[in-house]
Amino acid sequence: MRRRAAIVVPAMLLGMVLSGCGGSPEAQEDAGLLTLAAPRDLVAGPQDPYFTHQTLRVWEPLVNVDDKLRPVPALATSWESAEGGRRWTFTLREGVRFSDGTALNAEAVVANVQRFLRIAPRQSAFFSLDAGMEAAYGQLEEVRADGGRVTFELRRPVADLPGRLAGFFSMVQSPKAFAASGDFAANPVGTGPYTLARWVKGQQAELAANPHYYGAAPAYKKIVVKVIPDANARVAALRAGEVDGLIDKGALLSGQVAAVAADSRFRVVRSPSALTHYLTFNGSREPFSDPRLREAAELAIDRRTIAEKLLAGTAKPGAAFLSPVFGDLSDPGVAASYDPARARALVSAAGRPAAPVTILISSAETGQFPYTDVAEVLRAAFEQAGLPAKVTMAEATKAVMEAGDYDVFLSAYSVPNGDADYLFRRFLRSDAAWNVDRKLGYRSQEFDALVDQAATETGQAERRDLYRRLQRLLAADRPMIPLAYQDNPVVTTTGVGGVVQNAAYVVDLGKLTPSSG
Repeated sequence: MRRRAAIVVPAMLLGMVLSGCGGSPEAQEDAGLLTLAAPRDLVAGPQDPYFTHQTLRVWEPLVNVDDKLRPVPALATSWESAEGGRRWTFTLREGVRFSDGTALNAEAVVANVQRFLRIAPRQSAFFSLDAGMEAAYGQLEEVRADGGRVTFELRRPVADLPGRLAGFFSMVQSPKAFAASGDFAANPVGTGPYTLARWVKGQQAELAANPHYYGAAPAYKKIVVKVIPDANARVAALRAGEVDGLIDKGALLSGQVAAVAADSRFRVVRSPSALTHYLTFNGSREPFSDPRLREAAELAIDRRTIAEKLLAGTAKPGAAFLSPVFGDLSDPGVAASYDPARARALVSAAGRPAAPVTILISSAETGQFPYTDVAEVLRAAFEQAGLPAKVTMAEATKAVMEAGDYDVFLSAYSVPNGDADYLFRRFLRSDAAWNVDRKLGYRSQEFDALVDQAATETGQAERRDLYRRLQRLLAADRPMIPLAYQDNPVVTTTGVGGVVQNAAYVVDLGKLTPSSG
C-alpha cells in the first residue's frame, strides 16, 4: 500500500504542476481547436473559380461589404474614380503577405483579374461566373499595376465598381496558386487569417492559422468545419457538444430557432441578409407563358403566413425584387397583394390548365429551409385558385430547369457583392444565361435598357430611381416574384465570442474567440 501511495502522490503533484503551466499538451491543443458545422461543403475544389467559400477566410477580396451591403476596405484601403466612372483606382494595404510568405503586390491583383477574364464563364458551387465578367468589371479596357495601386480603365462608366468588386469578384490569391488552365494547381494560397490544411469532400474542412497573416493572429489555431446537410442532425450535434456552432446559409431551420435560442448554453445571432426566397416561373411554355396565370399564382399566395408561420418569423413577406438590405435602392412602393377571389377570376378567364403545374424544389435546400412545407402550402393555394398543382423534388434542379420540365421553381438567392446590378443582369436580362438556359422566357427591351442605364448612372438619386423603375416593371411582368426576405440565424455555444455576420451571411471566422459566456 505504501508503494502505491508513493506512486500516486508524485502523479498528483505532477498534475498540479502541469495545471499551473496551462494543462496537458492535449488540453492545450483542444483549447486552440474550434469545431463548427455547415449545411453544405464550403470547399469546392481546384476546378471551382474560388476553391473555398469566402466564409472560411482563406482568401480575401479587395473590397468587402458591411451589414448594409455597403463597400468597405479589405485588401484595398481606399479607392477613387475619375473620368465620370470610366477609371477606378484602388490603393492596396501595405505589409500583406500570402500564406506562402510572398508579398501581395499590385501585379498579383492584376493576375487575378486576368485569370477571371480568362476562365469566365464558369460555374461555381458558390457564385458562378456564368454572366461573364462584365457583371463584375463592366466593359474593361485595361487593368494595370501602378506601384501599390491597381487601376481599372473602362470603356463605359460603372457607377459603383467597389460595390461590384466587393466579395467574390475581387478575390485575390497568389498567382502561383493557379495552373495554366486557370484551375488551382494545389491548395489555395490567400491572405486570410486561415489556410486550408486538409479537406475531405462532403465531410469536413480543416483550417490552420496563417502564420503570415498581417492582422491580429486568430484566436483559434485550428478550425474544423463539418458538413452536416440534415438540419436535425446539425442541431443534435450542437446539443451533444460535438460541434461548437452552426454557420452559413440555413444553418438553423426557422422552426429550430426559438428552441435553440431558449437554451442557455447557446447564443443565436440573427441579422438581416440579402437572402430572398423567390418563385421563378417557366414562362417559355403554358400555363405560365400567360401573364394572367402568373398574376393569378401570385395573388393566390399568402406571403405573410409563409413568413410568420412556416418561416417562424425569421423572414418578412416579400414585395419588391430587391430586399430591404439594399437600402434606398429597394422600392417601398411595390406592394404584394393576397386576393384569392381575383386569382380565381383570372384562372377562369384564362382557362384552367389541363395538367397539374409542377412546383420544383431542391432536395439540398430542404436541409436549409422548410421548403417541403412551403411547397405544400403553395400547392394548396394554387389549387384553391383553380390551378391544379404537384410538388417535385430533385437533386439536380439545374438539369430539370434546362430541360424545361418545371412550371415554378422555389429557391433562395443572395448576391456575391454589394451591387444590385448582379441580380438584374444575371437573372433577368434578355441575354442572361439564367433566363435563357432555364426557360424563363422573359424578354423585355425596356428592362434591358434600364439595367444598362442604371449600371452606368453615377448620380445616386438618378440611379435609385432607375432601380425602382426596374422593380415596378418586374412587379407587373412577374418573371420571378419574391416570397420572403430571410434573416440568417447562426448559433454558437456561449463559449465562443466575436460572432459577426454580414448581409451576405459571411461569418468572419477570424474574429471568433473563446468567451467566458
